[in-house]
Amino acid sequence: MSIRILLLLAFLLTGCGQTKKQTDLVTFEVKGVVVSVNYTKHRIIIDHEEIPDYMMAMTMSFKVKDTTLLYRVEPGDSVQGTLAVSRSESWLETLSVISRGEEPVNPASAADRIFRRIYKVGDRIPDFSFVNHDAQRVRLSDYRGKVIAVTFIYSRCPLPDFCIRMSDNFARLQKSLSKDARLKNKWHLLTVSFDPAFDTPPVLKRYGKAYGADLATWDFVTDSVKTIQEFADGLELIQEEDEGGLIAHNLRTAVIDPTGALAAVFKGNEWTVKELEVAMRDVLGLSTHEFN
Repeated sequence: MSIRILLLLAFLLTGCGQTKKQTDLVTFEVKGVVVSVNYTKHRIIIDHEEIPDYMMAMTMSFKVKDTTLLYRVEPGDSVQGTLAVSRSESWLETLSVISRGEEPVNPASAADRIFRRIYKVGDRIPDFSFVNHDAQRVRLSDYRGKVIAVTFIYSRCPLPDFCIRMSDNFARLQKSLSKDARLKNKWHLLTVSFDPAFDTPPVLKRYGKAYGADLATWDFVTDSVKTIQEFADGLELIQEEDEGGLIAHNLRTAVIDPTGALAAVFKGNEWTVKELEVAMRDVLGLSTHEFN
């Protein structure tokens, strides 16, 4: 038995019957593939490699104290991190993506997909109906003939690299698209709130104005939980109630072509305004060399 594991066993045994302390930490490197993420319980399941001197290769659930780490990964990603083990608990101290991957298929997810339609590029998106910032009913079909960029937020989100970044990026995108006369009446932006109880039309209108939105080409909408859930599920967007009235969620931004078909999906928050604009322009068949 290695010196490292002896030390670990020693402090775990001597800690019995004592109050919880996060001292005498032993750390290990973890590498594996993300199976699933539970944002509400702050846990992640990883199919990990052998951890020398500590644990054989297995699929295991890990606690994550810094919940921002959970929003940087997706099921299927190859990751590495630091597992911290104290006298009374263990948790992932760090977590980073080695490479992006496809969501692993397991019996549970396969069964779930029977009841959910996951939209693929080229699929026609259902003609969802929403209530916008002016309390008017709008439908996706109202924007036929235009390329639409859609993202999801909730106005109370406090994280600068989540909803705030999505809205800031859309504000910059709107300014950029508005500069090209060739694009006039050919595009629209749609921000969907998955917090309908709080994000009423007046709230959404104030939110839009806070980002300097021109509401002629940018709608802020919401609707029943059922409608939003169906749309979100199709793009594999997850949202769950979290502590303090907040909502844990991942991120999805989509491009819908003028016929109503899905043209592109951007996962996470690492996409740039230019990348999204290029995707929209490509749908319209317009060159991109004239903007920086």
